[in-house]
Amino acid sequence: MIPKKLCNHVGCKFLVDYRQKYCEKHKVNQTAIKREKRKQNEGKYFRFYQSRTWRKASYLYRLNHPVCEDCLEEGLIRKADVVDHKIELKDDWSKRLDETNFRSLCHAHHNTKTTREKRKRKS
Repeated sequence: MIPKKLCNHVGCKFLVDYRQKYCEKHKVNQTAIKREKRKQNEGKYFRFYQSRTWRKASYLYRLNHPVCEDCLEEGLIRKADVVDHKIELKDDWSKRLDETNFRSLCHAHHNTKTTREKRKRKS
């Protein structure tokens, strides 16, 4: 028997397989809407992060730098999940594949950095 969990949509009490995020009713809405919004808002940046070139470059960088660099500074050892750009692509497009501009981060540190950068852009 496969374990079940609640659908991730706020307020939905439908049970789904533990490997799924949303029930059939909400799956279509979540993925299609978010993806289309990002395509419209971010254009070439969105396409770049979906490209084979970026996936290969980030994979190779993570192979050579498997530990989150921010965690390492804090004295922790945690697996790196994401390759991040020190200088954002919106600030300097030419550094998109420059390894000196890459950093290996765990999801927690990447989310914190991204939130901080978004707040900076708004103000």
